[in-house]
Amino acid sequence: MPRIAAVALAFTMLATACSQAPELPANADAELIEGSEIFRARCASCHGSSGGGGIGRPLTDIEARLSDAEQRSVVVNGRGTMPRFADVLAEHEIDAVVRYTREAL
Repeated sequence: MPRIAAVALAFTMLATACSQAPELPANADAELIEGSEIFRARCASCHGSSGGGGIGRPLTDIEARLSDAEQRSVVVNGRGTMPRFADVLAEHEIDAVVRYTREAL
């Protein structure tokens, strides 16, 4: 049984890695670019490069499910299997990645 779980996890991660990240608009500001970079480095391995989910929940249309403050709280404090990022990311980095997921995914 552990082999099946490992194969399923590997397949999920491969499928996640192969999905396309959204392109930022040419006039994207520094915060949105920073959010994109943080997402790619810290979030995409679980949420998918396009935010469609994988190990972690999909983030597409996150604004329909969580307010900005609620989403920020999940990033800061973690929830379920999602780790907390309060000790990993600075406040401005959390703001940038939350904005990126709300505006670009």
